[in-house]
Amino acid sequence: MNEPANESQPTTTSINTVTTTAMTNTNQTTPALVGMCRVCCRGCAAGDTLCADCDGRLHGWLRGYPEWIGALREFLDSTAHYGGHQPGRVNLASAPTPVRLSVLDHLQEIEDMAVALWRRLYAPSAMPWVDGRLHPTVLECLRVCADCPRLRRLPDIDLIWHDWESLTRRTLGIIDVPPSKHGIGRCPNPLCGVELSAPIDAVEVTCPLCGSVWRVVDVRLGFLRECVASGRTFTAGECAELLRECGFRCNTNTIRSWRHRGRIQPAGKNEKGQPLYRLADVHGQIMRRDSI
Repeated sequence: MNEPANESQPTTTSINTVTTTAMTNTNQTTPALVGMCRVCCRGCAAGDTLCADCDGRLHGWLRGYPEWIGALREFLDSTAHYGGHQPGRVNLASAPTPVRLSVLDHLQEIEDMAVALWRRLYAPSAMPWVDGRLHPTVLECLRVCADCPRLRRLPDIDLIWHDWESLTRRTLGIIDVPPSKHGIGRCPNPLCGVELSAPIDAVEVTCPLCGSVWRVVDVRLGFLRECVASGRTFTAGECAELLRECGFRCNTNTIRSWRHRGRIQPAGKNEKGQPLYRLADVHGQIMRRDSI
């Protein structure tokens, strides 16, 4: 009577073991983030691994790189400008050689990543001599990758997304260098006379040619005397800024008031149509006791 019961026990255990094994296998083959963005873990369309926002940012980087590469290549010229991606960039005479070398390395890094993404999406033949070329140009790789519908469905898109985010940050860090120095005038040393630049809040400046140390206000005063003697013209804002840096009390509204009262007259206009004033005229009004 007890024998059938003893025989059924192993059968039940076997069934439970098979069921547990099947469930384990099912869990191992089921993706962990189905219907979720691999980058921000928000919901996305079925079959996609990127949500609309993350996909838009990645496509924006890929489509923006042709313009950014052009700005980077400007740094390879001896007349490269800092802040090439900014509306009001500061024009410098030349770019230091180390900057150009780092830009060359960065351009190569951009090309390597663009080609790697192109190969990831289009999986070319292992024998490159079949089609006669290894890969398209870097601009063509960026274009076709941005237009590829498989981009937002890659299972490892989170790694690719973060790599391009880091690369974009470094690129914009090169072409959007904020101007840390501005020109203040010529070295007062009569045997030197090189153009000097200093940080915005600097008190002293060292001449890179003769090694002399000067107060920034003295250099600016020398520049002021040079502009007054030569009859150079500036806008009202530029005149006021230069005079304030030299210790004079002046603002843009004061200069405009003198114009309306007939004490000074514009000497012309710049390319933007703004009136230009002789610095000598503005300085002469400040030196008059009844002008303030």
